[in-house]
Amino acid sequence: MITLGSKGSLIYDGTTLHQIAPHPVTAIDTVGAGDMYAGAFLYGITHGMDYAIAGDLASRAAAKIVMKYGPRLSDAEIQDLLAQS
Repeated sequence: MITLGSKGSLIYDGTTLHQIAPHPVTAIDTVGAGDMYAGAFLYGITHGMDYAIAGDLASRAAAKIVMKYGPRLSDAEIQDLLAQS
């Protein structure tokens, strides 16, 4: 997986290179964005999502975390992200 900041990301599943669309936001604090992306992606893969859907979850989660100070989302924010997947 390669993150490209405001240009989205790329994920290779061993066969196909998936281009993951960015979710444009106004960044306030980027602390934790990469960890959030990786964690959300791994959550998706280990919970039955395909690479593209897990990548979209990761992109949305990273976008959400940079819109606030600190590296954690609330339980309600996490549930909202999962409901959109």
